[in-house]
Amino acid sequence: MATIFDLVEVTDLTGHTTYSDANGNILGVVDGMTSADLNDGEFDEGDSVSIGGVTYTVSHIQEPDTPGHFELRGGVIEGFAHASESNLNVMFLTLTNGAESRHFILPNDSYGDMEIVSITTGALKDVTGSDAAVIGTADHAVGIICFAAGTMIEGGCGASRPVEQLRPGDVIRTADHGLQPLRWRGHCHLGAARLRRCPHLAPIRIAPGALGEGRPNRPLLVSPQHRLLMRSRIAGRMFGVEEVLVAARRLLPLPGISQVSDMVEVDYFHLLFDRHEVIFANGAPAESLFTGPAALKALEPAAHAEVLALFPALATLGQPPPPGRPIVEGKRSRSLIARHLKNRKPPLRRPPG
Repeated sequence: MATIFDLVEVTDLTGHTTYSDANGNILGVVDGMTSADLNDGEFDEGDSVSIGGVTYTVSHIQEPDTPGHFELRGGVIEGFAHASESNLNVMFLTLTNGAESRHFILPNDSYGDMEIVSITTGALKDVTGSDAAVIGTADHAVGIICFAAGTMIEGGCGASRPVEQLRPGDVIRTADHGLQPLRWRGHCHLGAARLRRCPHLAPIRIAPGALGEGRPNRPLLVSPQHRLLMRSRIAGRMFGVEEVLVAARRLLPLPGISQVSDMVEVDYFHLLFDRHEVIFANGAPAESLFTGPAALKALEPAAHAEVLALFPALATLGQPPPPGRPIVEGKRSRSLIARHLKNRKPPLRRPPG
């Protein structure tokens, strides 16, 4: 059973058109279309696919015939153009089940993590009656890195406050630099319609004690890409350091960690300091907002402008600032989690002493 990730759903598929939230013709992202008919992302007319338990048939396949482009957060432009079937960088797909048709734009895996502001098409070429069209199948980042409302963030003297009550200037306890002032707090609301279209944006729930004894000390909800601290001898053997940061969605195979499936809406909050910090959320060590290029692109335009006003050097840095701990991603993170499961070791070993 093959799975195709990161399908951008749009209202229709027309050449020389700009699709965006602002125009109202981007509907969201589907993060898991499955099919027994697909082989490494190869589509043919008539293939049967499933989205959210609903079965569709591939009815129309298109490729770019003249150049188009993706606009990403921060004004970055990523182009695409006509290419051979085996080297497509974008394709356009229409599905039908008789009652409705749905339209998708699929970026190739070579783009990696993207937070798309708009998609502008050139001319489109119909290849429905030709050989199969091929696209990649890797699962990339969704780009929202933050705590859900209600998360208790530890401040001075061991006191904790809900993340939504924090304000710039409040002091927060960090693992490395003691009490540090909060420089910026961002907010992102995902309503019911957005979560229905994009269920992969729903928070990851971490049960009490799922990371280690007393960590977290109450259920913790974070966005799927929010990274949590892992501390173990296994990490030390694999990466040369015992403490690493791993995205919450990579922890899903572990007991007590799951993605929320019944969330009606969610409010996410970003916390930014002078440097990337490890802070304490419901008693568990977790990252603050990392101001690398992907995270900055993922911010809403107004929030992006606020962060650059506070830290103007971020706009011209040749490379991102150093993370608070090594960030483990992709296959390395999956191998780390698999070894923890095999050895029945918690993700967060208590520090010596």
